[in-house]
Amino acid sequence: MYKVSSDRRFQKNKREIRKAYISLVQEKGYQNITISDIAQRADINRMTFYSHYDIVEDIFTEFIDEMESRIISEISRHNIFDLDNFFELLNNLMYQEIDFFRYIAKDVNCANFKSAFVKTIEKIIILDLNDKNDYSETQKKIASNLIAVSIAYAYLDWLSGDFGSATLDEVISITKELLKDNLSNISFTN
Repeated sequence: MYKVSSDRRFQKNKREIRKAYISLVQEKGYQNITISDIAQRADINRMTFYSHYDIVEDIFTEFIDEMESRIISEISRHNIFDLDNFFELLNNLMYQEIDFFRYIAKDVNCANFKSAFVKTIEKIIILDLNDKNDYSETQKKIASNLIAVSIAYAYLDWLSGDFGSATLDEVISITKELLKDNLSNISFTN
């Protein structure tokens, strides 16, 4: 579990721990990182790490939770799910840590990271489906999963270079077009 505080020093330590974690994941692979590695890289002691996180994986969990929270908050501000805004938010968040996301996309051992990415998008999509459709719970789960997988793997495949020289804008444009054409019963595909 990760801890939360508004204390400036606490927040500074968290930023340093996350920076250390991200750089170490790219250098050593996420399975090979220890708390000692992170503490040394972040220039903190192990006890400081434990005052913020219980285990190394909590750093990634917090990262995903924050990303999800930011997207949901932004979507809620507009009171409507807009596919263009959704992709813009994802793009902005991804570009903040583009090298980290590229590493995740390319590393075959990062299945749990990829799964978390899909689940985050799925949670956001199902919120819209809950509000605007007469789908059964099973239909909502299947529809949100199909959409989330399509979106997540458009990003992951682009990040890993599977689309050759296509730009992210091209990939996203095609993904949006296909989603709108093929999922016309979903509220955001008018």
